[in-house]
Amino acid sequence: MEYGLVKVIGVISFIVFFFSMVKGRESRQKRFHKRMMEIKEGSRTNHQHGKDEMEKSFRERFLLPLALGIIKGVSLVTPIKESTHQELEKKLAKADIRMNPRDYRSMNIVIILGLGILFMQFASDGGQSFLYFLIGLFVGYIYRRWGLEKAITKRKDSIKGQLPETIDLLGVCVVAGLSFDQALTYIIERAEGPLIDEFSVVKREIMLGKRRKEALLAMSERCEVDEVRNLINAIIQADALGISLQNVLETQSKTIREVYKQDMEERAGKIPIKILLPMVAFIFPVIFIILLGPAVPLMKAAFQ
Repeated sequence: MEYGLVKVIGVISFIVFFFSMVKGRESRQKRFHKRMMEIKEGSRTNHQHGKDEMEKSFRERFLLPLALGIIKGVSLVTPIKESTHQELEKKLAKADIRMNPRDYRSMNIVIILGLGILFMQFASDGGQSFLYFLIGLFVGYIYRRWGLEKAITKRKDSIKGQLPETIDLLGVCVVAGLSFDQALTYIIERAEGPLIDEFSVVKREIMLGKRRKEALLAMSERCEVDEVRNLINAIIQADALGISLQNVLETQSKTIREVYKQDMEERAGKIPIKILLPMVAFIFPVIFIILLGPAVPLMKAAFQ
């Protein structure tokens, strides 16, 4: 056990040392560039910057930069394939995790290795250390993979829940005489949420010169929600055929609300089945103890 603790301390020390070398070099460069900009612009913000730094918590001043430095250091020594980079980038976009795919992969490596080393401390002898290390790696891999998929699913559910109201707002704006782009701008300025964030990306891409059809199709690929895909296809078709956008939005609103209602009914029908397992595991044993507990001493005395 003591040998395992020494190994953990050694690994942590090496990581911290590696981080300090990388982070220290970056910090000196950042301070140099910042100081040059201050001299150039005639800014005198050093004192205020120092006060802001001292007002930050210990986590913001030390732990967070330490973790970011370790992640950056690991990303420098762990190559990643272009195909893996693109696939992970798409998943991070679907989960609304605004992080570089290389850094995210490096963070996963650090967490998985950390769990592996942590599990090694539960080994009773040195022969089982490697087995516990592998178990820790497996648990860490499953945990990180499940966490990403869970974030994607949660964001999809949020988009589905926000879609009916957003379509109604679009319909009201179109009825009021606004164009589709103007309606998008109005909604983006007055609402928030994952679906609004996606519409913000669409609006920004259109302003940068991308065709509306291409921007909407890209949004459909990012969301991967059937209702959003149907809505975007209907809008594109209405734009191509000259159909009234108001009628299209009304039809889509009714359809999506019906689908959302059916989804809620389906989830409500699954609740009794999900409640059954906690009842069997936690409630029934307590009931048995309360009902049969007083009879146990009597039965024990009778058999003696």
